[in-house]
Amino acid sequence: MFGFLLGTACLVGLIWVVKGPRHPACGRWGSPHFRDHDERRSFGARAFSRWLFERLDTTPGQERVLRAALDDLMDGLHAARRDLEDSRKDLARALRAEAFDAEAMGEVFARHDAALAALRRTAMDGLGRTHEVLDDKQRQRLADLIESERGRRWHGPYRTHG
Repeated sequence: MFGFLLGTACLVGLIWVVKGPRHPACGRWGSPHFRDHDERRSFGARAFSRWLFERLDTTPGQERVLRAALDDLMDGLHAARRDLEDSRKDLARALRAEAFDAEAMGEVFARHDAALAALRRTAMDGLGRTHEVLDDKQRQRLADLIESERGRRWHGPYRTHG
């Protein structure tokens, strides 16, 4: 009898955790402490930016500029990804047609070129702002991190960098 009650309590607890209370101020687990106020950025992006800011020893003003540049870049990447998803539908439609429509595929590739050009402009603007806000020592450290093996293999705060 005790096992049945314990099992039922565990099942109810599991359902509560999975479905959990939903409140506008709360995140997935029902607590505002698990939710970032900037919903566009994942935990990994926040952890990476904290890791980077610690390595560069940035000031709060520098961090605001760098975060804005990263947010702009991420927004550009998301827009390019949405365009790529639309292109998959266009490609599937072209393959289903009786005859291959090269003109339609040319339009798809033209959209890709435009999205890539916009992403390049966003990246160049962000890199310019980053270069402008960092001092010489911080720029040197950032360049070393980018060039190093550790900078290329950053996997998050809970993974080792063998």
